[in-house]
Amino acid sequence: MRRTRDPSTPAVAAASRAEVKDVDCQPTGFAPEGALPLASGRAGVLGGGGRVIEDGFTALFDGRSIADWEMVGSGHFVVVDGRLESVPGDDAGLFWCTVPTPPDFVLRLRWLRWRHEDASGVFVRFPRPLSGGAPNPSVLAGRRGFEVQIDEVGIPGATAIHRTGAIFNEPSQAITPQTALPAAEWNDFEVTAQGQRYGVLLNGRRVTVFVNADPDRGRASRPDVPTFVGLQVYPGARVAFRDIRIKAL
Repeated sequence: MRRTRDPSTPAVAAASRAEVKDVDCQPTGFAPEGALPLASGRAGVLGGGGRVIEDGFTALFDGRSIADWEMVGSGHFVVVDGRLESVPGDDAGLFWCTVPTPPDFVLRLRWLRWRHEDASGVFVRFPRPLSGGAPNPSVLAGRRGFEVQIDEVGIPGATAIHRTGAIFNEPSQAITPQTALPAAEWNDFEVTAQGQRYGVLLNGRRVTVFVNADPDRGRASRPDVPTFVGLQVYPGARVAFRDIRIKAL
C-alpha cells in the first residue's frame, strides 16, 4: 500500500530503527498504549480481543517471542501485552515471519489501529526479502506476492481495490467492500491461499476472491523456493497485531 501522508504523528514519529524492540527497550517518547482505551473485546468472538488458537492451526506469534521474525526496511515492532505494535519510520517496512508457509494455507490474525486513518498490510506468498537496495522491501513483497490491505481511508482516488480486505490494486478481483470495526477495536482477518485462488474474510464477512493469472507472482511455497507472510510498517501509522496463526490445506 502506498499513500501520500505526513509521516509525523504524536507518540510514534521518532522511532525509525529497522529492528524489533521489546517493550523494555522502546525508543524515547513511545508509549505503547498512550491514553487510548483499547477495547478488550470478547474472547472467542470475531472482532474481539480474546486469544484464540484453533485445532489444526500453528501460532506464528505466541504473544512473547519474535525469534521467528525479522525486520527489513524502515520502522520496527515492539511486543506489548501479547501483541505486536508497529513503530513507523520514514518509509514503509516489512516485518516477516522466517518460517516458510505451507503451499496452500489459511492464515488468521487480529489487527487493531489506533486512529481511523492508520494503515498497514498483510503480505502473503512473497520470497525471502533482502535488506537494503531498491525497491523498498515492503513494495517488493507486494510485487512478488500479494498484499491484503488495511486502510479505511485509501490513497487519493482510491477505489475498493485499495481498501481494507482487498488484494491491493488488483482490478480483476471479485470484491464486496466491508467496513472495519472502529479504531481501538480488534478486527479478524482470514486469508486463504489455495492454488492461485485467494480469499479474504473481514470479521467473518467475505471481502474478496481473487484468481491470480500472473505466473511470476504468488507462487506456492516449495522446499527449494520458500515463500513467507509478513506485516507492513507504514509511515505515520500505528497498528497492532495478535493471534497470528496458520493452517495447511
